[in-house]
Amino acid sequence: MMDAVSLSSHVFQLATAALVYMGAAKLPGTEKIEVNLPLAKLTIDTLDMLKTKTEGNRTDDETSLFDDVLYQLRLSYVKAESASPSAPETPPADKPAS
Repeated sequence: MMDAVSLSSHVFQLATAALVYMGAAKLPGTEKIEVNLPLAKLTIDTLDMLKTKTEGNRTDDETSLFDDVLYQLRLSYVKAESASPSAPETPPADKPAS
C-alpha cells in the first residue's frame, strides 16, 4: 500500500528530480548520470511556484521545508551551471580572441 500523497512528499519528489537533472544523482534504474540544466531550472521554478501558490495554506514545517529545499537546490544549480562546459570562455584581456 502506498502512503498518502502529501505536500512534503511532493516537494521531496521534485527536489530529487532536480538533483538528477543537475547530475548530482544517477538516473533511476540506470548507472547513467546526465545533466539537463534547463529541466533542473524548470523543476526548481515549479517548486517556487508551488510555494507561492500554497502561501497561507502550509504548516510551519512545510514552509521550512520549502525554504530549505529551494535554498539548497539554487546553490546546487549555480554550482552545476558554473561547472557546465557550455559557457564560452572569455579570453584574457591581454590576449585577443581567435
